[in-house]
Amino acid sequence: MLSFKSILQKYREESISEQDKGYKFERLMQKFLKRAPLYDFESVELWSEFPYKSQFGSKDTGIDIVAKTSSGQWWADKAKNHNLYSLKIFCHFKI
Repeated sequence: MLSFKSILQKYREESISEQDKGYKFERLMQKFLKRAPLYDFESVELWSEFPYKSQFGSKDTGIDIVAKTSSGQWWADKAKNHNLYSLKIFCHFKI
């Protein structure tokens, strides 16, 4: 099994652009949140694929991931990976 750091390094090496690298990182964070026992999310969607985006304004506001808790709260997350040693995963805010 690859370490988290190894996965990030692999994405950096294989990505064809900054946008591609960002998309891969967002997808990785989506998978992490779906499986992380710390969070009790019913669903986790990338903003670009979020089916209710029009109900929240539709436009790109910097949101990367939208998650719904089992209690029905919506969380909007910003995922950033600046480099292997400066990782900002989430800034949660309820919507």
